[in-house]
Amino acid sequence: MAFGKYAVDYEQRINYDRLRKERLNRAKEQMEKDGLGCLLTFDPANIRYLTSYYVTTPMRMLEMQCVFIAKNGEPYLFSGGTPSETERRMPWMENRVKPSLGTPKLAPKNVQGLDIGRMTERIVKLMVEHGMEREPIGVDGTTMQALYVEAFNKKGIKAVNGKSTMDEARLIKTQDEIELMRITCANSERAFAAIIDAIKPGIRECDLVGIGIKALYEEGDDHTEDLVCCSGYNTNPFGWSFSDKPIRPGDLIYIDVDGASYQGYLSCVYRTFCCGKATQEQKDLYEECRAMLYNGISAVKAGNTTHDVAEKWPDSPKYWGYDRWSEVGSYAVGHGLGLTLHDPPLISRGSKEGGWPPIELKEGMVLALETWTGKKGGKDGVRLEEDVLVTKNGCELLTRWPIEELMECWIPYK
Repeated sequence: MAFGKYAVDYEQRINYDRLRKERLNRAKEQMEKDGLGCLLTFDPANIRYLTSYYVTTPMRMLEMQCVFIAKNGEPYLFSGGTPSETERRMPWMENRVKPSLGTPKLAPKNVQGLDIGRMTERIVKLMVEHGMEREPIGVDGTTMQALYVEAFNKKGIKAVNGKSTMDEARLIKTQDEIELMRITCANSERAFAAIIDAIKPGIRECDLVGIGIKALYEEGDDHTEDLVCCSGYNTNPFGWSFSDKPIRPGDLIYIDVDGASYQGYLSCVYRTFCCGKATQEQKDLYEECRAMLYNGISAVKAGNTTHDVAEKWPDSPKYWGYDRWSEVGSYAVGHGLGLTLHDPPLISRGSKEGGWPPIELKEGMVLALETWTGKKGGKDGVRLEEDVLVTKNGCELLTRWPIEELMECWIPYK
């Protein structure tokens, strides 16, 4: 992180006007490449990307909010609370915040089609105003996508899946997005610092999750998913959850500060700790996991592909004691990171062996790489993860919590 988080008058930090303009331009450029005249998105991450509007957690499943954008115009936000108040708080959206299109997920079955038709009429009107009524419209991020596509088609407008367009637009991060990713990764360090201070016999996995989330909100996060916290026998085989299991002396504990959002941008960082002194077997398992992770990271640079990274990882599921890749699909993986926790591209040896085509890594991508090691049927498992920015000649490590050796917590004896 080059500068502090908060706005000051003595140095340039995050330039939010530039952030909004550059994100919008990337979306329009991708729409042009994909042959879309317009886009209608209900996806909370894409709504934020196009307008900076934050869709709160309770409203996401309702699909109350959406954004319309023509490639030759500015975005329109539907249902930003009270439109006039939203415009007052977001002046860059002046005269472009409108009442909701409706809530089709809640509509009675016998009028659902009618509701969709009325909603699409409002969108068609905007398309006509922008001269885009003869161009395709991409529809993205709604469980009612098939109904929207059908309704547009009935009006003589070609509607297609718009998800890939927004995925591609968001793939390469702008300079301000990269700085926000550095900040959110730094916030994860505050969570880990609070968690390791709390690790001791008797504290529960759910307690550590609460402590980590509290630290993240104190750092200014606007949202966070539940952290992963697995200890003792819960670490093997690999899983991602937490329970009310108490920590006991000698337990390994792996924790993922995942989905911690700073102004929309998410971290995904695993670390493994030990409650008390670790055995040599636990230390060896940790080093095996760390070496596997960094073998993958060594292949991250612009011009390489997802397959180049995957080839650095075990070439058979038998490495972990299983017969099928489907059983160990999450044991050594990589994924994009940004406004969602799992952006493209996906990286895994199983996907490569299954015939998925390679994706070129490009400068400005942000990736999360994660590995797990453990003996099948054993008690202990180790999970580690780093977030990296793809650069021309390699990568920049965005996550800095120490990883060189297994960290021992609660040492009441020498």
